[in-house]
Amino acid sequence: MIDKISSLVGEHVSKARFEDLSLKAIASAKRSTLDTIGAMIAGSSAPGVDIVVNMAKGWGGTKEVLVTGFGIYLPAPAAAWCNGTMARALEIDDCVDFLPVHPSASAVPALFALAEQKRSISGREYLTSLAVGQDLIIRMGLTVKKSAMETGRNNLFKIFGPTAALAHAMKFSPEEAQNALGISFSHAVGDGQCALDGALTLRLQQGIVAQGALLSVHLAAQGFTGAKNFLMGKWGYLKSWEPDPELEYLTFEFGEFFYGEKISIKPYSSCRATHSALDSIIALSKKHDIDVSSIKKVIVRTSPEIYNLVGFPHELKAKPDSIPTAQFSIQYTIAAALIKGDMFLKELDFETIRDEKIGNLALRVHVESVPELRSDSILGHTELKIECENNKTFQDKIKFPKGSPERPMSYNDCIKKFKKCIPYAFNPITPDLVEELIDRVGNLENLQDMSQILTCLK
Repeated sequence: MIDKISSLVGEHVSKARFEDLSLKAIASAKRSTLDTIGAMIAGSSAPGVDIVVNMAKGWGGTKEVLVTGFGIYLPAPAAAWCNGTMARALEIDDCVDFLPVHPSASAVPALFALAEQKRSISGREYLTSLAVGQDLIIRMGLTVKKSAMETGRNNLFKIFGPTAALAHAMKFSPEEAQNALGISFSHAVGDGQCALDGALTLRLQQGIVAQGALLSVHLAAQGFTGAKNFLMGKWGYLKSWEPDPELEYLTFEFGEFFYGEKISIKPYSSCRATHSALDSIIALSKKHDIDVSSIKKVIVRTSPEIYNLVGFPHELKAKPDSIPTAQFSIQYTIAAALIKGDMFLKELDFETIRDEKIGNLALRVHVESVPELRSDSILGHTELKIECENNKTFQDKIKFPKGSPERPMSYNDCIKKFKKCIPYAFNPITPDLVEELIDRVGNLENLQDMSQILTCLK
């Protein structure tokens, strides 16, 4: 017997249309596309990515899909694995502020791989497919009662988002879409310990998911079967892993509202949980021209969840032992932003992480856990106070960091961020190709073949 929820999801994935998308959802999908491409380009030179690419390259196989930044072609699943890993490698891919969810890091690379295989996916079909995938992963996040920040499961359900996107792009029937999602359940992956340990597997998971989603739709297209009751069956995902799910979030206004409208673009290359403190420290330093040498103490007050993820333990966060650890540290990121004026990719090289001046300042940054600062957003609210010599103090409070739906980044803002990513490509990309890619993404609804996007990245 097919459970009703799994059936409704398959039907929604199959029947969504471009005309169902609001202008906000379309604009958000475009921003996410450019932003994810930028993340892949910069991620091509990130630590660990060369290991992944060289392994995939060594296996050989049919040259189907471009590996971003490397100028080589690999079998589609291998390329999706590499590109998905790149997309999350530097913590600059998009996210959702009210959930610990990254909606595009696997979906965009997987859709690009399918587009290069099929050579027949239009810009409108792509935008609709991406919106469907983003919407489903966010709805899944709302459905589960305890977030990954509480359970450490790091959203095993994230496989369903890109699989839904690909199933729609494949023009699957409701039954075929449901089957593909059932197959993808066997590709579910996610542990939160890698984030706490600063391990490279955090970025690898998105590559595994992109690859798993692509394999799932190709298997489904050839009649391979997966669990039909993949959500609410006796051992379905929600029944097994997420007790007492809030199902109303999963199906309410299906096809009428797409949660991609609520995606946040990250202006800084660090965990989103550090961004409120970064906004405050950068705004205060610009407004008051603070002499860093005069700072005696910086106090950051935030919710217990944010404190546990990016504020504790103090010594390790102040003197990170790896790039991922630095990205998951309020102490390091705001010290680097104060001294360097920004917190993006250049603030994450090993020389900067080991900078004694930044380290000494970071030791003077103290993060406090305050339950009262919890809010409807997983980010909660953040209060920051700078104590300087001569009894000078500077204070700020942030409810919504830059890039959130309440303080959105425009497409032009995304272009500026995108161009900051270009110098980090493993192989250089010429300025004319950069401008061509920006223009094509900005006009995706008029593009006849999505594979044209990737020709700019050869």
